[in-house]
Amino acid sequence: MKKILIVIFLIVSLGISAQSKFTIRDAFKVMPDSLIPYLSVNNRLDMIDFLDAKMKAEVTNLLDGKSEMLVLTDDSLSIRLNPVVLLNMWFEPVDTGKIICLWKVYNLREKQSLTVEELFTTDWKPLSKRKIDSTLLRRDEDVVSRDYEVQL
Repeated sequence: MKKILIVIFLIVSLGISAQSKFTIRDAFKVMPDSLIPYLSVNNRLDMIDFLDAKMKAEVTNLLDGKSEMLVLTDDSLSIRLNPVVLLNMWFEPVDTGKIICLWKVYNLREKQSLTVEELFTTDWKPLSKRKIDSTLLRRDEDVVSRDYEVQL
């Protein structure tokens, strides 16, 4: 009887420790395709494998463009999806464990960007509405610094 209890205890403790070791690479592997439609599951897995092999983690995405994983740690990653879009993903600790923060930064021109922030549980359930921060319409300094001739 004691042996059975010890085996059950070991199995349960191994399961708990495996859950606590959930890394950003695990989350990235199971990320819903709808969040980055032009990176297939194979693209995502290839990026991880390339970085693990100390190679440039660049893949040809589904739009025939190049996407490159720039950084991969246990709790964060950064991917240049295309020349304009940078994706940053990391874990944020909360009382109940951790949540996934996902930022897509669209750099359109110098001093013009759009950032989309989304929060998810570790099984990719949305926690809040998208938060969008944009500098696209914040060009007052350009308007004020120029002389405009108004024609009536």
